[in-house]
Amino acid sequence: MLDQMSELVRALRRELRMTQEELAHELGITVGTVNRWENGRFRPSKLARAMILEFSQRRGVSVDALMKGATNADAPTAH
Repeated sequence: MLDQMSELVRALRRELRMTQEELAHELGITVGTVNRWENGRFRPSKLARAMILEFSQRRGVSVDALMKGATNADAPTAH
């Protein structure tokens, strides 16, 4: 899951229809941090990952479902 943190953060934010700024505000971090996470330039720390997971649970979003959706979106489709 650590290798897919950028996809997870982006998928969570999009699922909740939030901007990077709104997500940053909710998590108590900067917009630049959310941007770096989503672009894969940095990974969230262990504490930040726990915060993201707790936030998703509070909002009723399944991280497993998000990750499956991100994985399936990257998979080639059969024609």
